[in-house]
Amino acid sequence: MSYFRLPDTSKPRLLRFPLWASMWLVALFTCADCGISASGEKPAQELAKFALRDYLGREWQNELVFFKVDAALVGRKDAVLMDANGREIPYQWSTEDNGSIAFLASVPKFTRVEYKLVRGTPKTAPNLKVTQQPDSVEMVNDKTGIRVYRNSEALQRGPIAGVKLSSGKWVGSGQLTWPGPPMDFKTTVLTDGPLFADVESAYTSSTGDFWKLRFRIIAGEPVILVDEEFSGAAQAYYQFNAVKDFGPDSLLWRTGPTATTNLWKNLTGEHAFTLEPWLRWGSPMHGTWLAFYRDDSPDLLTIGARDPSNWVEPGKTTWKYAIDVRNDQTMRFQLRGFKRNWMVIALSKKDALQTQSDSAPLSQQYVIKHSDLPLNRVKDFVLEWSGQVEHPRLLATKSEIQEFKANFKVDTKRLNALRRNDPNVALLDDYIAYALATEDAEFKRRLARFALIQLQSAVDLYVRETKFPTQGSDPPRHYDQVTVAVNAIDAVLRPDVLSPAELQLARSQLAFLAYTLANPSVLSPERGFNANPNMTTTTRCLLGMIACLIPEHPKAKDWAELGIREMAKELEKWTGPNGGWLEAPHYMTVSMDAIIPFAIALRQTTFADQDWTLHPKLRDAIRWLASISTPPDPRLAGQRHMPEIGNTYLGERTCLAGWLARLWKEKDPEFAKQMQWAWKEQGFFRQPGIGGAYPSATGYSWLMFDYSIPAQPPHWQSEWFPECGVVMHAHFPSDCETYLYLIAGKLHDHYDYDEGSFILWGKGKPLCEDFGYYGRAPASDHNRVDRAKQDKGAAEIKETANGAQADYLRSDLAGWQRQILFVKDQDCSGPNYFVVRDTLNNDDPADWRLWLATDVPPSTNSSEPIRVQGRFGVDLVVYFLETSDGALSAEALTRKNGASGFKDRMANQRSLHLKLKPHSTVIAVLYPILHGQPTPRFTRLANGAGVKIESSFGTDYAFLGLDPFEFKQDLVAFRGRSGAIQVRPAGAQMTLTTEGEMQFQNHTLVNEGNKVKTDRTGS
Repeated sequence: MSYFRLPDTSKPRLLRFPLWASMWLVALFTCADCGISASGEKPAQELAKFALRDYLGREWQNELVFFKVDAALVGRKDAVLMDANGREIPYQWSTEDNGSIAFLASVPKFTRVEYKLVRGTPKTAPNLKVTQQPDSVEMVNDKTGIRVYRNSEALQRGPIAGVKLSSGKWVGSGQLTWPGPPMDFKTTVLTDGPLFADVESAYTSSTGDFWKLRFRIIAGEPVILVDEEFSGAAQAYYQFNAVKDFGPDSLLWRTGPTATTNLWKNLTGEHAFTLEPWLRWGSPMHGTWLAFYRDDSPDLLTIGARDPSNWVEPGKTTWKYAIDVRNDQTMRFQLRGFKRNWMVIALSKKDALQTQSDSAPLSQQYVIKHSDLPLNRVKDFVLEWSGQVEHPRLLATKSEIQEFKANFKVDTKRLNALRRNDPNVALLDDYIAYALATEDAEFKRRLARFALIQLQSAVDLYVRETKFPTQGSDPPRHYDQVTVAVNAIDAVLRPDVLSPAELQLARSQLAFLAYTLANPSVLSPERGFNANPNMTTTTRCLLGMIACLIPEHPKAKDWAELGIREMAKELEKWTGPNGGWLEAPHYMTVSMDAIIPFAIALRQTTFADQDWTLHPKLRDAIRWLASISTPPDPRLAGQRHMPEIGNTYLGERTCLAGWLARLWKEKDPEFAKQMQWAWKEQGFFRQPGIGGAYPSATGYSWLMFDYSIPAQPPHWQSEWFPECGVVMHAHFPSDCETYLYLIAGKLHDHYDYDEGSFILWGKGKPLCEDFGYYGRAPASDHNRVDRAKQDKGAAEIKETANGAQADYLRSDLAGWQRQILFVKDQDCSGPNYFVVRDTLNNDDPADWRLWLATDVPPSTNSSEPIRVQGRFGVDLVVYFLETSDGALSAEALTRKNGASGFKDRMANQRSLHLKLKPHSTVIAVLYPILHGQPTPRFTRLANGAGVKIESSFGTDYAFLGLDPFEFKQDLVAFRGRSGAIQVRPAGAQMTLTTEGEMQFQNHTLVNEGNKVKTDRTGS
């Protein structure tokens, strides 16, 4: 948008001012504000004026800004620029963007300043010099400088001949490697001040390969800005030695809340550090800037990345683009393609190493100024706009708010207690509820003050970068804080609560946050600028929430579409055809904490063409989470919880089913009742999960549930969730359920090394568990076979069949085939058991483990049934039908979770551990049994492919083979791979879970397909 033009008087129009997201740089239209007549007369010698206003609480100092001006003004020498105090300041004409004026602006926080261009003779000039020497071009100011080769040295050494440190010492050199035809080289002075100077170095070859660099120095700034474009061979690179003749012995960088230092001598590997534009999650020797210094020198030199999104072209940059900092202190810059922006910062070591408790390290402050938050970019943000919508609006409609008010009963004691305390995050639910219900003016003012403070703190995260090393690092913690601010301000973003100035400030700061979150330098999955999947979810959905909060903003629809596209992609690609989720249950709840409220917020906008709260994939995902939840847990007073699979905490409950119950109440009342039941079974838990803030409903949790919906138990059966896993149920729902969940599928992010493993409950009690979430646990922590490096990829379900009497599955992981036959009895206290067969195709030894929830060391005699004493009145009998002569041992293990729904974060189990030779087979019966029941008699049949189990309930025959086999003994005959015969006093029941045939007495059952087939006979 042009800031300097004659108005169009042919029709009336509303002038919209793009204002600084942080500093409301309002570049006022010259003619409109100065009253320039049609004849061009300018009263009071005023040629133009430029107003800047800060809404972000930032002190802007010496910021290089450009304003487009009328072409007739460009180049005039009879103009003087005056600051707000009437003092002359230097400026510079620029022909970029069809003509503009550049000057160094300073704006105090929350202040409006005005610069005026008037007729006069400029007198002041900054201390910036450009000198063309025989071998180089030198640009210097009073803080730093750079020399750029202009002779043939550039073809061997690259463009940089030296950098001036703050002490005046010149350092640095380089080496250029450019395979292929000879290069042509040219150095050009593009502009020589007085405010800034640009020098261009251009390399070209006959093949069309090129490398172009622009070096910029600014008056009064200790920085050199470097912008590159290049296209070279894969082997082309520039080895820059920024510290040649400096000899630093220490380095300084930041990957966390504070800067880190180290001695170069401690870095013994060839690779010392990675300088990258977007800071990777959990990478200690990585950073977006790196400073060099030495003990006996006053200087500190920093190399910093700028404008991260320019470093990667989505879909094209497929090679390493980060800068490899070698142990010899050189930096390797790839020259294959395509763009790169970076900077050199020359500082006083004393100043740079000072501890900054209320701001980022000094080196980073210059990165913020010239990359993350330059005033020249922020001035183009639209931070003032017309229009006002009703609030609150995100998580409830106007009618829902009215219904809440009509039904809410004010507790006078609670209200008085709230009045005695200022709002905080923990009290926000009650504070907002009582503010809406009572319409108490003072109460709302206190809430408003809290909301404005929270919003300012959210802005500070990105403006000051005190808590985090970059704007895009640690997205969850940014999400937590910004979301609370968004929810709090939604309750008071009204002219009857906020003053006009407060209202403008809040709207401006919200827009700034949206511009920042939409910036691809902050987050860009297309460029690989993202961490764990849920972090993209939370950031994109938060952006969408802000768009829904200020839907009348000119960019709101664009921001909302970014969130909608991400949500749509995740629901389509992160769920299987029947449900499931890409990440483990705990991190699924983190994503859902963002997705569901965003879907709710979209209802009151025109941004979406459907009701996302009723999306079938969202429904399937939550149903999966509910259906795989554990039986009632005695450690939680009989409440269910999510299984501790993958990176999921012990005893972790969720409210997500309760959220869905409310949303589906009208659309599908039966489904809503089932979700209400699932929520009730988890104790009406009010958070999506544990171990995190889960801020999305903060302040409005009371609106997310509907306690009036009746709870109705579903009739969920065993089920395969493609690309995710298989759940096996018997006697569901009850407090005597037998349950198994096996992990298998490509939806396996933020899990452990647990492909193909399972957890098992018998008769309502935990028997074989996972250890919960303490990190990414190794395969040895799980109920699975561990073949080390051979276990690559995802386990894949090859066969599955579910029925009332038996379930069957076969999974495969790189040649390890696991089969499970689940035999179900009509009596929940009777024989409900599993036969597990693991067949290995491996050339190296392997380990087979079964982890047992017991406090008593198990027997290691694999020739006899091993009865493992459970903790809650149910034992597990393990009977090995085949061990391939593996040596059986037991071991104990304790892991400490980061969080727990139980009283203790410790998980303790003991294992049965088989050391296996290559190409082994293990077949085991896992038989849950009540404490008071006698151990059944087990008889091995069919060379271990079958078993006869004699118990007080009757006699069972179970068969499980990898390939079809035949067995015949007495009154029993079997041909096939998987089946069972259950003989009870009331009769016998034959079941085939795969194709085959079986006989018992004079009855025959044939199964010609892969569905479970059962035949029951009388006594």
